[in-house]
Amino acid sequence: MVKRRGFTLIELLVVIAIIAVLVGLLVPAVQKVREAANRMSCSNNMKQQGLALHNYHSRYGKFPAGVTLGKSQTSGAGWWGGGNVAPRYDNPPNGWGSPTTSYPADGYWGWQMRIAPDIEMDNVAKAITGYGQWPWWAYLPGMTGGSNTIVGQKSKMWACPSDTRGSMAYTEPGSGNLHALTDYMGCPGRDSYKETLPGTGNPTASAAKLPGQDGVLYVNSKVALTDITDGTSNTVVIGERPPDNSLEYGWAWVAWGYDGAGFGAGDMLLGVRERCEGINTAPGLYRASAGAADPTGFTHHWSFHTGGCNWALADGSVRFISYSSGTNVATQINGINVTLLECLASRASGEVFNPD
Repeated sequence: MVKRRGFTLIELLVVIAIIAVLVGLLVPAVQKVREAANRMSCSNNMKQQGLALHNYHSRYGKFPAGVTLGKSQTSGAGWWGGGNVAPRYDNPPNGWGSPTTSYPADGYWGWQMRIAPDIEMDNVAKAITGYGQWPWWAYLPGMTGGSNTIVGQKSKMWACPSDTRGSMAYTEPGSGNLHALTDYMGCPGRDSYKETLPGTGNPTASAAKLPGQDGVLYVNSKVALTDITDGTSNTVVIGERPPDNSLEYGWAWVAWGYDGAGFGAGDMLLGVRERCEGINTAPGLYRASAGAADPTGFTHHWSFHTGGCNWALADGSVRFISYSSGTNVATQINGINVTLLECLASRASGEVFNPD
């Protein structure tokens, strides 16, 4: 009679324990590989955006405006509370809609719409031709329904693979109209305000502020490569920041912003020391966020990558920049500390620093 031999309970438990240990070792490795691939894909997205900005510059001799905004042609004060009085901004870069209107000739669109033809979204760019000035909520030609809004058209180019929300859309209550989201913010420089606030302060102080709109993509900007005297390889143009936890900000194609001025702050544009809720509010510093549910995550650049974010530079390259650059003081101007990332965000301030 053949005697059958099986596993004892102890042997079975030992095997299960070994398998559990192997799985425990394997899962982090797989996650690390997946994140490395996501970070590379994100970097490629930004590389394509940088090349598209250069294609635009080749056609028009300047980079697109971060966002275009109307302004009174007669009183000097903007129709939305700004203009030649605080908060100040330039005239529409391509002129007026007509001799009697304050609307920009090419409508209220952001930098992403301007480069759409160069990222295989030409159908979206053509849809706004002759459409008019106001971007919400027009439909694609011959189509209706919330998913067919011009601003609702999604692009993989706007979504970081590490953030599932970048490929989502905000849904307007009632109408069902969609607005696509983006993980990539154009950089207006330090912040979105030309004005200074007097005084001295450390990087977290709100009492003192140097001039903003000192970058490349800001309200009604028309920056040329020759204007970037700090060097295109030392000037950031686009940085990461996932949509906010309500999905109401981080909209693609056009920006309005948190502060009500229409400068796009915290929406599709974000300075490296931005004051999203108004010029007198505390700045948001470049740092890690608590994640998708963080109610303050909209105020500063951050990503789902570990240790920092990808940034596109004015020369078309992409660099991963650590969070430490948002607090490391590189120089001091008028008694105000200036961080390394602020130096990288300005186009012509002449700061002396080591970009590495």
